[in-house]
Amino acid sequence: MSTARLSAPEIVNELLSALTDDGWLTTSTAPADPVPADANLATIAEALRAHSRSGMLPAGASHELERAADAVGRAQELESAGDPGALYGELGSALAYLVQARRASIDLDSPETAS
Repeated sequence: MSTARLSAPEIVNELLSALTDDGWLTTSTAPADPVPADANLATIAEALRAHSRSGMLPAGASHELERAADAVGRAQELESAGDPGALYGELGSALAYLVQARRASIDLDSPETAS
């Protein structure tokens, strides 16, 4: 059984999908204009931070978004370092934090967690 993993550009596209006009972060918090589909890593990190600090997400989700922003920032530093493995690792970490942030956001809204 073979499982295909996302490439670095595909991971960036996944990050961007949360931040574009109809992405879950943009529609949930709207702290600023959505990022363009061709945004660079610096813009992605900045947007993730803006969303994490919007005050419109649960604390757990905000924390995970801040971690995602940090990972994207590290990935940006690695872009020119010539270490594709490390770059891929940071992008993968950012995506994992983004997924956790979305889960934390959804879990708060689910009926089982409402008091």
